[in-house]
Amino acid sequence: MIDYDELEGDEAHKVYPPIEEAEELPYDHSKKGPGRLTIEVTFDRPEINRLKAGFPRGPLGVTGFIKNAALAEADRLAAEREREELPQTD
Repeated sequence: MIDYDELEGDEAHKVYPPIEEAEELPYDHSKKGPGRLTIEVTFDRPEINRLKAGFPRGPLGVTGFIKNAALAEADRLAAEREREELPQTD
């Protein structure tokens, strides 16, 4: 077992075993279930105060507020990127 805490510099970015020796794991896309992503975010006190001032009280709470804000921003960026990729017309 590799202790990644003991690796230094570029050593931490090497693949063990080497990629040339790695075996491909079979993956059946039909068995793919719903995805889940957990992100840990750290806020300092002034940022916490800003959050508390901006998010609604109630069942949504700060976690739901952050999730909705992240999704809204992702939607906005995706729509912006889509507009940029559309062919320009005269």
